[in-house]
Amino acid sequence: MTSRIALAVCATFAVFASPVARAASPDLTKPLPVIADAKVKTDRLGGVDVPSHDTLRAMHTSQYILRAANGQLTRVPVEKIRLPHSEAHPQATQVDLGANGVVYVRKPTVLCKSTDGGRTWTSTPIRHPEGHELNTQWKVLRDGTLIAVSCELGATRAPASVWASKDEGATWEKRAELPLDMKLLNGDSYGERYTHRGLERLQDDTLIYSVDIRATPLEAAVPGMYSFRSTDGGHKWQGPNFIHDWGSEGGSTLLPSGRVFATIRYQRPGHESDPPDLEKTNGSISKGWPWKHVFVMDSSDGGATWSPPRQLVTVFGQTFGYPAAQKDGTVVVVHDTRYGPGPPGSRAMVSRDEGQTWLDEVYYVDYTTFTGSYSASIALEDDTILTIAGSTQVRPGEPIREKTDFYAIRWKPVK
Repeated sequence: MTSRIALAVCATFAVFASPVARAASPDLTKPLPVIADAKVKTDRLGGVDVPSHDTLRAMHTSQYILRAANGQLTRVPVEKIRLPHSEAHPQATQVDLGANGVVYVRKPTVLCKSTDGGRTWTSTPIRHPEGHELNTQWKVLRDGTLIAVSCELGATRAPASVWASKDEGATWEKRAELPLDMKLLNGDSYGERYTHRGLERLQDDTLIYSVDIRATPLEAAVPGMYSFRSTDGGHKWQGPNFIHDWGSEGGSTLLPSGRVFATIRYQRPGHESDPPDLEKTNGSISKGWPWKHVFVMDSSDGGATWSPPRQLVTVFGQTFGYPAAQKDGTVVVVHDTRYGPGPPGSRAMVSRDEGQTWLDEVYYVDYTTFTGSYSASIALEDDTILTIAGSTQVRPGEPIREKTDFYAIRWKPVK
């Protein structure tokens, strides 16, 4: 699999290569191609209408989730546990698995910990290195070391700093700096940078840190998302590696075959090269923006290069997806649904062949009154999927962060 831009890759974080010209000399004013031929329509999966607010609200407070498949809506028993409450935005979900099966959930002000697969939780206050604000993107190595990154956002060229903690965040040491001096695809310097995707960890401890860069104003040039990789616990990094244009949020997981499977938020404005009816075809509710969907990609080299993004969902506003993989190659992607059909909340899609094809079924995992709630999932040793969902039951005018609770949902897709 090859990326659409050639990059020289260095051995350490001290020197990074810049993009070189593409062999095919494409028109850099146009969006790069994507594979938009999703075989399964996600507006009415399983042949069942989306459940009502009352049905999903009842599910939310019960020990089951709902599965739509083969024209029937059924209950799937699960375990739901509310994490210790602290103010947090529902899009701030972070989860990872450390040594001896310990699960960590990072919230803005506290670190939650479970030693029994998410059934019970403790929490301790978050500490930061003096003078540095650790972004919410963090992960846990297999030996229990916490890895976090501090990075200034917006119109800045300051390097990002990689930090490590061996005592669950009580103290931190700096491991590396990432000089974020990438170029836009047309060779210009970027105007702003963001880390919506941030830091990821594959099950073999490969770390991937992603940054999306933009022109100022945004429409002045095609933006790009780049990543940096480390295979030694964050000491040395390779990159920047180009991922795709107009991409941002998502997650990655290592498949049983050794390939990496990733979700990506693909959101871009229209272009004169688009079909004239693309917005209507995609059901856009944002004039001028035909795409706001979850796409998926694969990598056969640990995240250095990626396959062309291919469309997963078909409903505009099903935007953020997060994957987890079981040992038999089953892949689960839990995604948000913010603009309907039906109430907002988290829904799960299932693939039995490592994300190549998808079943015509859906699991309604979470119900929320806030649009765009995000979730994150991991697969435990016994193949239980542990999904952490930020659920907001807020009325208009009420503070979102105060009214958001995070739930650990232990479940498995039906075989």
